Amino acid sequence: MNAVLHIRALTFLQNLENLSATGQHDAFINEVLENNGYFTAPKHDQSHLWELSLHGIDASGSNEEEAIANWKRLARNSLRAEEIEADGFITVHPKPEYASGGAA
Repeated sequence: MNAVLHIRALTFLQNLENLSATGQHDAFINEVLENNGYFTAPKHDQSHLWELSLHGIDASGSNEEEAIANWKRLARNSLRAEEIEADGFITVHPKPEYASGGAA
């Protein structure tokens, strides 16, 4: 997963925790529109599931709420939320061989 996409997905997932169910639904719709994802309703002659694809994570559910819950569960499992610190940044520490100014 692209590093920028990874950071955006982590940030999005963490921000969802501060929103109500309605707020989460609105956030998903906006994020899907802004990031070329999709959130589709069941079609009469095809699948009976809601399908959600966002930030490289695909989920489905029998209704909108279940699809969102499944996406969040899959995102938590595939993204390491501890990478983003409380200040919103990711601290990158140099490898030991570079920190000492030469090869170790």
